[in-house]
Amino acid sequence: MSFIEKNLGFNYTVGLVNGAIFGFVDALIAPSLTLALFVTELGGSSFLVGLLAAIYNGGWFLPQFLVSHRIQQLDLKVPLYRRAAYVRIVCWFLICVATFALGENNPTLLLLLFFGLFVIYSFTAGFAGNAFMTVVAKIIPVQTRGSFFAWREFTGTGMGLFAGYLIAVALSPERGLVFPTNFGLLFVAALGAIGAGLLLFCQVREPREEITRESVSLLEQFRAARVIVRENHTFRRYLATRFILAAGDLATPFYAIYAINRLGAPASIVGLYIGLTTLAALVSTPLLSHLSDRRKLNWVLVTAAAATPIIPLVALVFTLSGAGDSVAVAFGLVFIVYGVGRTAANIAFPTYLLNLAPPETRPLYIGFTNTLLGIATFIPIIGGIVLDLFGFTLLFVITFLMSAIGFWLALGLRHAEHQAIGTPTP
Repeated sequence: MSFIEKNLGFNYTVGLVNGAIFGFVDALIAPSLTLALFVTELGGSSFLVGLLAAIYNGGWFLPQFLVSHRIQQLDLKVPLYRRAAYVRIVCWFLICVATFALGENNPTLLLLLFFGLFVIYSFTAGFAGNAFMTVVAKIIPVQTRGSFFAWREFTGTGMGLFAGYLIAVALSPERGLVFPTNFGLLFVAALGAIGAGLLLFCQVREPREEITRESVSLLEQFRAARVIVRENHTFRRYLATRFILAAGDLATPFYAIYAINRLGAPASIVGLYIGLTTLAALVSTPLLSHLSDRRKLNWVLVTAAAATPIIPLVALVFTLSGAGDSVAVAFGLVFIVYGVGRTAANIAFPTYLLNLAPPETRPLYIGFTNTLLGIATFIPIIGGIVLDLFGFTLLFVITFLMSAIGFWLALGLRHAEHQAIGTPTP
């Protein structure tokens, strides 16, 4: 029995629990929901609200290519992940302290400190992200990667329901919690979960790999990436698809704000929206997992791509309606579609990439892809500018058009699935 087979049960379980914990974290501190309201409460502009998602997602993606050439030369990747984990825990601890200490009397200073620590937290996650994905590719065999990501999503969204309940309680006026205590308690809960999730994944049993290639510089790594993009048509279309669909998140940070500002919803409705998002993910995950394990990963990928333009299209319909509690609740359809689409994307896109990339250059494929996506994640900043200058309707229209292009590109990846599936397992 090989090392991977011997430790598969343990590593699979650790990976799933890690996914459940960070599903809770992502829902609890969602940049487009909880953190958007937090920054608004501190007097932040729409530009800063758009910047939140860009930092959170871009911080995860952008640094990965910059460290890919180093990671390729490490026989063990977990130690790098562990060092980054310590930095992230400290950053979030300081955010908690600053929220309680400054939230009531010095919101401007708190806003500055929050963004500084949030940048460090997010970009440190990015330096560890390539190591995380490479470790997953090493410890999870190709035939179970689809279900692995699917069940991470399932357990994570299940915990997201609990996060939605906590948010609804903390932000409900009837509970008597006022700013900054309400957000501070949410951040403390996030701190405990972040620490547990990061330190747990540090316990995975990673096989030591033999390094056969000589060390390369960042410039040489960039040249190698350029060759791959030029010669590998499937990878090139995959990059284009993901970039355009990521750009389709232009309006994502502003859907909840639209419901509050235009539809008259209370701030506590964010808990309902998170609950609908996670419930939709829970219901859809078993089917999407079944499809991925039956070599229908292309169907899951197209589902993810189709949901992206549907979301702003639904939002556009609501711009024609009036305001009121029932309308705000019905607007939850946006978050139901988002939950299904996000789940499909979280299953299909990483699985497709890991299966497509050759083992010896996998950090290069992962790093280049995610750094490119990191650039796209800053597009919501433009969304904030569009919102301030032209309003919600034009923002939703632009988002729909960009997402429709991404869907068209994704359709071309269906026929290339057989090239991705079946790549040898390291």
